[in-house]
Amino acid sequence: MSKYKTIISDLGGVYLNRGIWLFWDYLDRELGIPVEKGKTAFLSYYKEYFSGKIQEEDFWNKFLGNIDLKTDWKELRIKLLDLFAPNEGVAHLYSQLRTRGYKLVLLSDQTNEWWPYLDSKYNISGSFDHLIISSKVGINKPDPEIYKYALKISDSLAEESIFIDDLENNLIPAKDLGIETILYTNPENLTKDLVERGVEGQMGRGKENRFC
Repeated sequence: MSKYKTIISDLGGVYLNRGIWLFWDYLDRELGIPVEKGKTAFLSYYKEYFSGKIQEEDFWNKFLGNIDLKTDWKELRIKLLDLFAPNEGVAHLYSQLRTRGYKLVLLSDQTNEWWPYLDSKYNISGSFDHLIISSKVGINKPDPEIYKYALKISDSLAEESIFIDDLENNLIPAKDLGIETILYTNPENLTKDLVERGVEGQMGRGKENRFC
């Protein structure tokens, strides 16, 4: 039996696709804002907004001013959110994990306004036992405190936990705390990475089976 009991997962880029990255592509393709310019401007105010320190309107006004774009930020927000979509293989895998007794924790940099929209659309919260949204706790990844909070709220030990994220920089603090980490690339590789770490469960008549 695996020593791991808790799986902590990122949202955008793992459970969902990289909607924000697609948004930067959209700005370039449709509005003529170069990807690097849009990305730099977005990330300039990302931590403030995603930790709940500024309001959504402030975020958009700063962002649009930075890229010299005059448009209705509410329409742009809808466009961004509609670019998100589930990575279906991951949703299925997480369902298997929960069925087999693993504790699932969502650890996401998200906002007070965007999270309810995405959760309502895709029923994300139904796939997890615990939810940690950065804007609600006032901390962003890769601040070590948010990983400590994930362990605390899920009543988990670091050595019994695995953290999954698509960004290497977000994995480093978790690893420093003694949490096993997996860099997400696609559902197939994630399944293999979990199997390599002995993540398995019960399927029918008490027989242990690995994921397939």
